[in-house]
Amino acid sequence: MSQHTTAEARSATIRTWLLALGMFAIGTDLFIVSGLLPALGHDLGLSMSAAGQTVTVFAITYAVASPILTGLTARLDRRLLLGAVLAVFAAGNVLSAVAPDYSILLVSRFVAGLGAALYAVTASGTAARITAPERRGRALAIVYAGMTSAIALGVPIGDAIGNALSWRWAFGFVAALAVATGIGLVVSLPALPGTTGIGLRERVSAIRIRRAPTALTITMLWVVGTFVTYTYLGSIFDSVTHVALGDRPWLLLLFGIGSFAGVLGGGRLADRVNPTAGLACSIGLLILVLAALGIAFRSTPGAAIGVAVWGLVHWVSFPLIQHRLIGIGGKHADMLLALNNSAVYLGQTIAAVVGGLLTDLGALAALPFAGAGFELIALVLLAVSAGSRPRSADPIDAHRQSMAERGGSAQQLSEDRT
Repeated sequence: MSQHTTAEARSATIRTWLLALGMFAIGTDLFIVSGLLPALGHDLGLSMSAAGQTVTVFAITYAVASPILTGLTARLDRRLLLGAVLAVFAAGNVLSAVAPDYSILLVSRFVAGLGAALYAVTASGTAARITAPERRGRALAIVYAGMTSAIALGVPIGDAIGNALSWRWAFGFVAALAVATGIGLVVSLPALPGTTGIGLRERVSAIRIRRAPTALTITMLWVVGTFVTYTYLGSIFDSVTHVALGDRPWLLLLFGIGSFAGVLGGGRLADRVNPTAGLACSIGLLILVLAALGIAFRSTPGAAIGVAVWGLVHWVSFPLIQHRLIGIGGKHADMLLALNNSAVYLGQTIAAVVGGLLTDLGALAALPFAGAGFELIALVLLAVSAGSRPRSADPIDAHRQSMAERGGSAQQLSEDRT
């Protein structure tokens, strides 16, 4: 590898980590609210249920807006778009920080959700464009490592700011981080023109691409399988594991560390194996881990080991899912990634409902086994999808064809084959 190529790779890596920093801000904003709800509700005179709707507004906005905004902004320069959406996201958080009442707070979460929805998919697409094909899986993993690291680091930092100062300062911290990241991206990224010649109607039709609906359904089931348990993890720690209150943050930290390692490892794996085969293996392992959690949650040491392994095995799948979608989508890859974000949030919503029903039935300890069942359905769907397609429809082959259409060199295509 020449010095020039090495310098380009290093530059792309730095820019990718900047993209990840934006995801860190979004992840912190998403996960931090649960810890701020008591203080937020007290200050604004809200019940916990009403305060919790701030999370719902953000999540629904994220899920619905992602594919719509992706289609509407497809022709815009990626560099300027990233800066603009982080500015919108920051503005939403500033409005949250100064919100005088409940209605303004809900509006602020809607605005922040709009910025977050468009940033996530644009950051993924940008990382894929600025990185050599043979390192694309790792680049996607780095971007989403920002989200997983928010679980391990961003939430404790924001919670500490909220406890030391005020919940309003925690939102201010997220806004400042978004502004700094936006400036860094606008300054460091080259001009990245949007795609042309593809109308909005054609972009929306991406959902009809062969194997796309099945791939998105697999994502949804994969999310339900984990979040049916994760959503009620605090209740499991209290009623099943009987964890001391002071030990709960450490257990959540272990899940975050495992998630961070998993998404980075999944990125490297996505560059080395067929993404469909890799995804099948990772989901198969996740089924075993979730089944084992049903037993591991009976003791604190078992829970500690279990959540770390669980976080790792769950998140190793995500870069494989994205790599596979890029191959399936071709020129519609950005839209499929946006729809994939919607599938993630739909899965979280379904998981909360299913987990709540099982909890009301007194089956709290059975949640990991229910999650394993959803993962098994996802694995069966993946196997059927892989077995029914012709060889030429393999995601790796489609990805090579997409690279050729975008002007990829013969050397890049050869490297992508390995």
